[in-house]
Amino acid sequence: MKKLVILSILVYLFALTAIGQKSRSDFNHFKSQKIAFITEKLNLTPKEAQEFWPVYNQYEVERMEIQKSRKELEIKTRDENVRLSDQEIIRITRSISESFKKEAELGASYNEKYLKILPPQKVLQLYRAENQFRAHMFEQLRQRRSE
Repeated sequence: MKKLVILSILVYLFALTAIGQKSRSDFNHFKSQKIAFITEKLNLTPKEAQEFWPVYNQYEVERMEIQKSRKELEIKTRDENVRLSDQEIIRITRSISESFKKEAELGASYNEKYLKILPPQKVLQLYRAENQFRAHMFEQLRQRRSE
């Protein structure tokens, strides 16, 4: 019996690890696709790429942190059966609103950093490429779901 419990725990842990690795692998694949897509669209010189990618990657990290904190707030309010006081709701809505403000300020700050690295035309193309990539990924997702 004890061996069966240990074996069950090991199988469970192995499955969790495999799921985590698959998720990480999917994220890394997505990130690689995005880098390739943006690099192609911007036609970066080696010097531009060397300066641009560390800054862009830092922006992505900071933006994801803001989005993660907002998502945690949204998860708290997802269940309609959870009772929150008006004061709690006001605090949460203000925090969510503030996170959008922080994300916008972050984008404006990094826009200035990009303009110091890239010609203005390439910064504009960056924003176009991000939107094109997002649309491309949504289309791929729709195709996979319809199959």
